[in-house]
Amino acid sequence: MLVKWFTLCLAAMLFLLAHGSDRKCPIECSCGIDEERRFQTICTKGGLTRFPFEHIDKDVQVIIIQGPRNTVTIGQFLRNFLKLEEMRITDSNLPVIGPESLWGLQHLRILDFSRNNISLIQQSHFRGQNNLLELDLSKNKIITMASSVFCNLTDLRRLNLADNSIGELVQRIFFMLSKLKYLDLSGNPLQELPPDVFRDVPQLKIFKCRNCQLKKINPQLYNLLPQLNELDLGRNEFKFLDKDEFRDIKHLRKLLLDGNQLSVVVDELFRSQKNLQHLDLSYNRLAKVPSDSFLSLTNLTFLDLSYNKLVRLEPQSVRRLSHLQTLNISGNVHMNLLEMRETFDLLPHLTHLSIADMNILPVGLLNPFKHLRYLNISGNHLDVLSLQVIEPCQELEFLDLSRNQLHGINEELVLRIQAIRNVRLDNNPLICDECHMGKLIDVVRQLQWKWETYPICFLPKTLRGAEITDLDANGLDTCLEYITDEEQNAASTSHNFLEAGGLNTLAILGGVIFVLIAIIIISVAICFSRNRARYYTREDNLNGSEDKCLEKNVETTNTTITAHSNGSANASPTNGTSKRTPLNAQSNGFESMASEPLNPKKNGDNVEAQANEINFKFPIDDRVCTIDELMVAPPPGPLSTTTAGANSSSLTKPPMSAASAKDASSCSSLNLRYLASPLNCGSTTARAAVAAAATVIPPGAPSAGAANTMLSGTPLTHHHGTMPPEAIVVVLPPPPTTMLTTELQQQQHQQQQHQQQLLHLTTLEPLVSVN
Repeated sequence: MLVKWFTLCLAAMLFLLAHGSDRKCPIECSCGIDEERRFQTICTKGGLTRFPFEHIDKDVQVIIIQGPRNTVTIGQFLRNFLKLEEMRITDSNLPVIGPESLWGLQHLRILDFSRNNISLIQQSHFRGQNNLLELDLSKNKIITMASSVFCNLTDLRRLNLADNSIGELVQRIFFMLSKLKYLDLSGNPLQELPPDVFRDVPQLKIFKCRNCQLKKINPQLYNLLPQLNELDLGRNEFKFLDKDEFRDIKHLRKLLLDGNQLSVVVDELFRSQKNLQHLDLSYNRLAKVPSDSFLSLTNLTFLDLSYNKLVRLEPQSVRRLSHLQTLNISGNVHMNLLEMRETFDLLPHLTHLSIADMNILPVGLLNPFKHLRYLNISGNHLDVLSLQVIEPCQELEFLDLSRNQLHGINEELVLRIQAIRNVRLDNNPLICDECHMGKLIDVVRQLQWKWETYPICFLPKTLRGAEITDLDANGLDTCLEYITDEEQNAASTSHNFLEAGGLNTLAILGGVIFVLIAIIIISVAICFSRNRARYYTREDNLNGSEDKCLEKNVETTNTTITAHSNGSANASPTNGTSKRTPLNAQSNGFESMASEPLNPKKNGDNVEAQANEINFKFPIDDRVCTIDELMVAPPPGPLSTTTAGANSSSLTKPPMSAASAKDASSCSSLNLRYLASPLNCGSTTARAAVAAAATVIPPGAPSAGAANTMLSGTPLTHHHGTMPPEAIVVVLPPPPTTMLTTELQQQQHQQQQHQQQLLHLTTLEPLVSVN
């Protein structure tokens, strides 16, 4: 009988193969019969630029086309495959589905267009697909969808829109999807979920909205989805959940809240979830779990509290979890494991336990778990002596010892390991010699099953990176000592960056961060330097170098020079704006520095005087360039009797540089004479300002002879009073005889008829300090 049955099966197989060999199949693809006895065409080599539809058999039922580097379009070719039941075109840069491209495919049940470049979804794309059960449009570039876009898919059960760029769910977007059971919106920047959108999917059982930037959910949404039994809200931005949050979803079996910002689990939060079996609260900020938080979860089998800030898990919190089988408390680095014995005593039926990335495990911690099958104690700095902690666990099937400080496995531990079906020892500083790994190498090669990953040698260097399955125990060194100052360290509490090349990545990342910080600092310094006032006096070059002078934004200040005379002054008033004439301008004196007129004043002899005001301001916010060579030596030549007499005894001649001589020659036509002042004016800028405010004595004035008196320290006195000692007198000598014209003689004669004219400095307020 058995032989007859075998013969019939063989004949049927040969018939199917022979029948299948007559079917058309493209060169780039492979064709055959799948597990459900459907004829399929699979193209996974990649590099396609067009669909080989003309070479595919018309009776094909399954078409699977995957990349990489495909660039295809579908057009209207799919209409020819009327028996098509499943089509998957993924990772092929498909730009669009196309209107009515699927028209006539009445038997199509599964349509997968994931990992493409589709950006637009329209209602016409799914016309005629009333029998479609699954639609996958995940990992495309869809931004928005109109209302009723899926209204032709009246029998749809699963819809996947994950990892697109959908920012809003418009009203009635799920119109006519009343039979939908599975909906995945994960990875879209939704930020909120309008409850009314879900009125059209009342039969929804699995809802995934992971990583959608959600901060809060309207409780009315849960009221519209009473049949939910799986809810994934992980990696959002929830900070607090009210105790009535999940009141209306009483059939919930799986709840994922990992990766949020929850700091507390309020009492009675899960009071309506008596059927809940799987609860994930990992990667939050939980510092404490209240005693009544899990009071109603009598059917809970899976609890993940890993990577929080828990200090202790109170026994009262787990006293009602009689069916709990899996517990994960890894990564709670502040938790005192010595105080966990009492809590573990209440969970003797655990089969899966994870205590990774914690600390040294105390001996006897695992004594309550006699039936433990899965144990993860990676990243705990364990050595060979610390592995005594696993002694009570005699029924282990999986043991994770990765990322510890194991140099080898002794013979006693090898006997325990050979009974475990899967052991992880990667990322440990294993020394592959006879003393440390010889026994394990022999045992591993004789095991009847294969481990998922095999240990890799760290020492000696000649064997670094080699799997122990490739080694011969007879060819190993006898005993080697572990060198603590090795270039690399195979153990890490998180990842083995050194072995995986992550150190270079960290170095590059650090360099990039350093360059960015340097650029920011330099940019800030430049911005501040542009707004900072800087003044250069250059006093160190006063005695020799020639500096160019650049005055900027000279404005009005309180510095005032008033000219007094017995008659009307011959200086004409200006419009109130101060003008400056360079020293080499063709003028005879300081009359070119016109200023605002002051109100005429009357002296004791009822003589009206007109005043000219010269105003200077050196703004703090402006840069000024100062005159280094203030003193100009008088040019040689005959002077008038009055002026020469005044100058012969008191005129100070500073040493002239080449630049000074040039200035002196250029100023000789002006017939200006700067007499040295006993006043120390300080910086060059200050002296320049004082020189501009000097008292000018015309040729032949009676006060000219008294200049020496003032310069020598004796106050100059005339009938108006005493000249202030800080005044600076400049005597203007008459022009040379050879250049004296009749007009100048008449002007000099008229000037001699006037009374003494003396312009002196009446007020000289402190100048702006220049740094």
